Order: sequence, then structure tokens, then C-alpha cells
Amino acid sequence: MLAVALAGTVVAAALALPGSASADTANVSRVILTPTATPTESQSFTWRSTDVGGGTVQLRPVGGSAVDIAAAAVDTSTLNGVDYTHYSATATGLTADTAYEYRVGTGTEWSRWRQFRSAAKSAKPFEFLYYGDAQIGLESTWPAVVAAANAKAPNSAGSVHAGDLIDSSTQIQWTNWFAGMGESAATTQVLAAPGNHEYKNDGALRNWKMNFEYPANHPGLTTIGALADRAKGDTDAARQTAAYFAHWDDVAKETVYFSDFQGVRFITLNATQSTGYLTPASLPACAVDCPEPDALWIEFQAAWLDHVLATNPNKWSVVTFHQPVYSSAEGRDEPLLRDNWVPVFEKHSIDLVLMGHDHTYARGYKNSDATATPGITTGPVYAVSNSGAKHYTLAPANDNVWTRNAATQVRRGQGVTTYQVISVNGDTVTYRSYVAEKTANSPEPHKVGDLFDSFTITKRNGTKFVTEAGIEAPVGDDEQRVKVTVPERAPGELVWSIDGGNGVVDLGTAKESGDHFAARGTLNPVRVTDTRITSAPWSLSGQVGDFTSAGRAVGGKYLGWSPFLGDNAGGAVAGAAVASGFLSGDGLARSATLGSAPAGHAAGSSVLRADLDLRLPITVADGTYRATLTLTALG
Repeated sequence: MLAVALAGTVVAAALALPGSASADTANVSRVILTPTATPTESQSFTWRSTDVGGGTVQLRPVGGSAVDIAAAAVDTSTLNGVDYTHYSATATGLTADTAYEYRVGTGTEWSRWRQFRSAAKSAKPFEFLYYGDAQIGLESTWPAVVAAANAKAPNSAGSVHAGDLIDSSTQIQWTNWFAGMGESAATTQVLAAPGNHEYKNDGALRNWKMNFEYPANHPGLTTIGALADRAKGDTDAARQTAAYFAHWDDVAKETVYFSDFQGVRFITLNATQSTGYLTPASLPACAVDCPEPDALWIEFQAAWLDHVLATNPNKWSVVTFHQPVYSSAEGRDEPLLRDNWVPVFEKHSIDLVLMGHDHTYARGYKNSDATATPGITTGPVYAVSNSGAKHYTLAPANDNVWTRNAATQVRRGQGVTTYQVISVNGDTVTYRSYVAEKTANSPEPHKVGDLFDSFTITKRNGTKFVTEAGIEAPVGDDEQRVKVTVPERAPGELVWSIDGGNGVVDLGTAKESGDHFAARGTLNPVRVTDTRITSAPWSLSGQVGDFTSAGRAVGGKYLGWSPFLGDNAGGAVAGAAVASGFLSGDGLARSATLGSAPAGHAAGSSVLRADLDLRLPITVADGTYRATLTLTALG
């Protein structure tokens, strides 16, 4: 009688860093995800390629079948003598709150597969990052800031950029910005507003529009309310206004837009004003009551913003643009923006107003939003931040644009580079700002990595409070507060163990089955727990040696397996089945994946299991055979 046992699932774990995640083929670069208006069901992709033969996105649910989506060639660029075609595509018909994989290419040369997740249909907790100007230090400061932000919020759904991503709109600058963003551009949503430096040497924002694909829900005659009436009639002013509005259909496209994501309406405005790009090539003559294009441009967006906020179905609203309505640096002021946009922010009590431009830090509120309780306000929060290496001087604390316009700076900073992690969770939005870099002469006492600023917005039963750190939001008479403090998350670790001990997996007595002996069993469950804040990918593979008995040996290739998952809070994916080498191939004599998890996976534990299938040749001598299966973890 032949008895077979797979003895001692002896394991040897090894930890190693994965290969570079940002490397792509030379033919595919600047891969980026940008949201549509409805990211529950659609997703936009953009990249550039040296191939002019057409672009394609291959998209599939994780583990599913892929479909091809044809991309449009939106423009071309040249860098260091190499010509590139920029492609964009939008996938529709997605399932909400679902993990997808995609790659981009031309059909013969592809990027690697990457993952993203479609938005949930209703409000669901998530985090996003807010960056002020990157602009200076794109090769040094910027990558480090992005790396620090992603380490602090490894599961962020995306990032909001308040303009001046680059210093001058050259291909080298854009390449550096994308390099700094790394994999976060290609795996999470990127929402950006143009600043004045995006227009530098690029008045039509050609580079902006070739790099990004944003929703075309910008202002138009049907969404600017009564302002549209100024373009009606046969007066000089009406004809000229109509010409401006027609021209701005292109100017506003992909620079003024909104996207709804899991309970938040994200709105982007274009605060830069230049009569050059705002004026159409052909403008009707005007002698009486002629419109000023810069003022009309800001009014145009204010009217649209009023419409977009009035029709917002979400609980929360966030607006991003470049030049601040409340400037923080010396010698700066934007009264046109403040006079037109702040009343709309206040009318709708927008939650966050995120800005850049001033290369300092400031955060505060309009004084009319203060309550009788110090540290509690009720209206919009205005923030100015800087994520690059360029720094300006703060205006005096007691005499600045804020104080002169009935607004208060709660927190201000000079010589600091920051990023912000913003968490949206049910009734609360929590804002945290961290120091990513500081100058040698910065007056701020904080160290790199320190929490620089924080506050919470609470919205319940139609009532909103903004509370400073350590201050509780007021509660209603029918509410009972429960409080717990969760410390900042530790770096975490990747560990695994075999449930049920490290004993023998007994396959019992093999049964003769035609031309072979067959035995089956199940691998002891292997629990992998990954609490690393980086959510880096990991994999666990197995390989078996020969089966031996009293000096006789039979190749380990005769063992195959079919991996599957038990509990899976850690976002693992089962490995592919491996057939017994009796049927074909090398079986588990060659290393095979039991399970893995992609970058950005959920933090938690996953249980990996496998059905074992041993098929030995009928000619094998009888005896009790043992082999050792070695498991190796990479993460």
C-alpha cells in the first residue's frame, strides 16, 4: 500500500523591496487619472507616447476580462528631440465602488497594469491630499513632499492642486512634475486648477489640456443665470459680451469644472486674469458700456459657481483655485476675486476654499462666521498653502488683507512647505497640515514631519461648526457624545503565520486512478497581516522539494494546487491554479504564487488557502513519502 504525506509545511520568510513602481516603457509616460463629473461610473485616462499609431486603454475589473477603449490623440509635444503624441480616453459603464485594473499603449507596447477604484455611489469615508504650488524644486522638494504625503495618507483617493504646478510651461517642467507625482498620478484621482505660471509661455494652456482630461461641465449660457442676459440684444456691450462668452467656452473648458466624489462636490475655478487669453481673436467694436474682460471673467465664474452650489446634491463642497481671495504674502491682494467670489462662498456656506499663489501658509475665516464661543466658527474655511521650495514673506499679523477685510487668520506660517491630509467621514471633515520642508531661516518652531495645523468641520441636522483642535462641536439636546482618542498610526508591519500550527498536511493514502496514484488535501490556512502605512504590495509564494521515502525520491512537480481566499480584510488576491506536473509543467517544483495584494490594498489580514492535488506515476514504489513546501513572502 502506498501512503503519502506532505510533511511539515516549513516556511522561510524573506522580506525584500519591490522593484521601482514608477518605471514604464520608454514609449508610455505621464500616465494620469483624472475624474469625470460622475466617477462612480466613468474614468478618464491620459498619457503620452512616441507612437503615433493610435492609443488604447485596456480595462478590466480585478480578476475579470479586459475591454479595449480607443483613445483620442489630443495633441503633440517634443522634448529633447523626441516627438510625443498625447492620448486621452474616458471609460464609461463602470460599476461603483469597484477595483479595476488598466494599462495603456498602442496594442504592441503597453504600460504595466495598474489599479484604481471607482467612486462609491453614496457618501463613504475617504481621504484626499491638498497641495499648494509645487512650481520651484520640482526635481528635489516636490518628490519628497509627495512621498511624505502618500506615506501619511497611503489610501488617499486623490489629490487637489491649487495651481502653479510648474514654473514655466515647458516640457521639462511638466516631465519633472509628473516624475514627482510618481505612481499617485496613475492610481488616484488628480484634480488641478491652473495658476498664472501655467500660462507662462502657454497662453492657450495647450500643455495643460494635453496633460489632463477634465469634465466639460464649465460655465455656459445655461448655467450662469441672469448674467447670460447681458449677451442679449443689439447694443455694443451685448455683442461684445456675447463674443467673450463664446470665446470662454474654450478658455473655461477643463480649467473650470466640478466632480462629485462620495459625498463631496469638488469644484475648480480659474482665477488667473489676462486680457490676452481672455480676448477672442475677433471682437466686435464697442464704444458704450463696454465690458472689462477680467472683471467679466470673474463674474462669469461666480454666476456658474452659484448655480453649481445651489444644485449640489452632496453634503460637502470644496473649491480650489490659485490666487487667494484673502492674500497672505506681503504686497498681494486680489479684490476682484474677493468681491465676486466670497459672497457666493458665504451664501452657500461652502466648506473648504483651498488656494495657493502666496508661498506662505494661512488658514482662517470671515469674521461674520465667528460664534460667541472662541475656537468655533460656522462658515467657509479659507486656506493658503505652499508645497514647493519657493517662499515669500508673510504680511504683518495685525495689518494684512485678512484684517483689512474683516477676516481672521487662525494659523499662519512662513518658510514652511506643507501638504494637507483631509479626511471625509460622515458628519465630519478633518483637516491636517504637515510640515514637509522648511527653510533655514523659517521662524516656525515645527520640525519636518510635525503636524502644523488642524481643525474639524462638523455638520449635523443642517447645522455646521468649524472647531479648532481640542474644541468639541456643540451638541443638540437630544444627542449624547461618545469620545475615543486614536493615536497616530504606527509604521506597521507585514507578518504572516500558519493557522492551526506548523504541522503535517496529511494527504492520507493515495488511491490508484488509472495510470497514477491520486491524493488530495488542503493546505493549512496562512494568515497574512499587513498594517504598514505604505500599503505596499506583497506576495506569498510556495515551492515544494522532492517527496522522499527510505532513500527513494519522487519529484515535487507532481504536486499542484488551487489557491483560494478565506477571510480577506486585507485586499488579497488568490494566486493562479498550478496543475500537477503529472498532467503538464513543473507543478509546485517551480515557485508559484499562493496569494498577493496590490499597492494601496486595505490594511488588515487575509487568509490564504489552497486545495492540494498530488498525482504520482503508477510506477512509484510503495511507502510513506514526505516533502517540504517552503513559503516565501515578498513585500
